[in-house]
Amino acid sequence: MTAVAPPHLSPSSIGTFRQCPLKWKYNKIDKIPDPSGKEALMGNFVHDVLEGLYGYAPEERSQAQAQSLAREVWGKGNWERRVKPLVPDAEEYRMFRWKAWWCIENLWKIENPEEIEPDGLEFELNGKVSGVQLKGFIDRFTMDEDGGIVISDYKTGKVPRADYVDERFMQLRIYGTLIDALDIGRTSSLELLYLKDGVKFEVPFGEEDIITTSAYVRNAKDDIDKACATGDFPAQKSVLCGWCSYKGICPLWTN
Repeated sequence: MTAVAPPHLSPSSIGTFRQCPLKWKYNKIDKIPDPSGKEALMGNFVHDVLEGLYGYAPEERSQAQAQSLAREVWGKGNWERRVKPLVPDAEEYRMFRWKAWWCIENLWKIENPEEIEPDGLEFELNGKVSGVQLKGFIDRFTMDEDGGIVISDYKTGKVPRADYVDERFMQLRIYGTLIDALDIGRTSSLELLYLKDGVKFEVPFGEEDIITTSAYVRNAKDDIDKACATGDFPAQKSVLCGWCSYKGICPLWTN
């Protein structure tokens, strides 16, 4: 059975397709809801607080201000109603809130928020790379001393093993390539801020990255179009299956 490919892709959706084509189909073609797990909700909450924090003047970005902001975001965003169904146990709910705050507090282990001058927060990108329409949002970008763009991405999960760190940068490499394609500027480096453990990974970004990433995007789009034309979306079993919302309907797990 053939399918119609979405009008645009996001870096995360490309990653999902590479992880498991069937999971991508369930979400993007069949439109089966993918309810956020508690880890994803924590990430969303922390992102909301940090976006608000960097909206303040530099001298106002204190931990006390972050605590006040976190309480405000929690209330206005109805986070209790969103989280309680996933963590009904009182102690687990308390720990969810504490862990979220630890992620926010650990920002100060990575950088001094008063010294960061964001040029874009939750910045939307919408354009083409190698003829492929892409859309997504950058957590934050700043300009370095030479006028290069530094793209930063917040992570609330655990720090990956050393041999998996490089692949975690692919989403940011796509954003860096799209920034170049849109003539916004030239990306000079990429940052992954692992807030749970207060660890930052940074890699340079240059012309070779643009070439290889453009090819990666084009190949992914071609494979997606082929899958849509043939209806062949194979399931791929991996350690990530344990966190998949579609495990209950996946043929690799239900047969």
